[in-house]
Amino acid sequence: MSERSAFFMVNNKNNTPLLVMVLLLAAFSIGSSKLSATIATALPVVAVNTTSANNLALSVMLASELAVAVRDITWRIRAADGGYEQRYIGASPALSVPSGQYDVTLSIGAYTATQTIRVLEGKLSKLAFTANIGRLRISSPHPAAWKITACQGAAAGKVVSSSANSKILNTFLTPGEYEVLATRGDGIQHSQRLHVTSGKLSAAAIQMPSGKVTLIATLGNGPALRPMSWVVYRLDEGKQTIATPRRHSANLEVAPGHYEAVATLDGQERRRSFTVLAGTSNRIVIAMD
Repeated sequence: MSERSAFFMVNNKNNTPLLVMVLLLAAFSIGSSKLSATIATALPVVAVNTTSANNLALSVMLASELAVAVRDITWRIRAADGGYEQRYIGASPALSVPSGQYDVTLSIGAYTATQTIRVLEGKLSKLAFTANIGRLRISSPHPAAWKITACQGAAAGKVVSSSANSKILNTFLTPGEYEVLATRGDGIQHSQRLHVTSGKLSAAAIQMPSGKVTLIATLGNGPALRPMSWVVYRLDEGKQTIATPRRHSANLEVAPGHYEAVATLDGQERRRSFTVLAGTSNRIVIAMD
């Protein structure tokens, strides 16, 4: 390293000229008269000095195709001794926590992952997650209750996500096979098996096929215009009640399957079994005399 000097004329507060010498330092590379610059290489750091009050920085790596919203990313920070617990929302929160050991849990949709870290006062501890998730988006022309059941892994057979009364199911899951069940308010159901891939969007549309049923009770040569009741049972997978109309006629929309209609008038019952196919209209007439 060489040292050079320079002189400058300045005035003090009394406007008197002063001669000031400033030492100029220049770094030169060894064995060369040309100026050289060295760029430092960043090294992995667990904890570094910081003048900020924050001492814990969290982050998560996500595939851009997933389009994860900030509000969908939740963190839970819990001290090992149970003396501290907080929740935060965001992709990369910077926090101030007491010194100690913490379990940090990341949640995105139905996905969760936990890591442990020790945090010191006056040091910035960094903890990064790589979320192994895919996005599942399913739509239906009718509002439905949704239920997602895992088909593989430790969660096989368990319901991992559910929602009610919506036309779209949109959630994040670990990669694998899932059974998706959609149930309409009128009892019509449809299930479909779907595969979720890490870092990808899996999209599907569920149509939930159905057929129409018209119930008509007659008395004499005309409709039974008297107080009466119906009970309609679905016979597939056990006998289930799906409708209980209280008039002589009723219009229903049902899932394809086997059914029985029971009409009751003045204590007298009449029964009729029938089958409904997808996209069909079925007229069920029962004579009550």
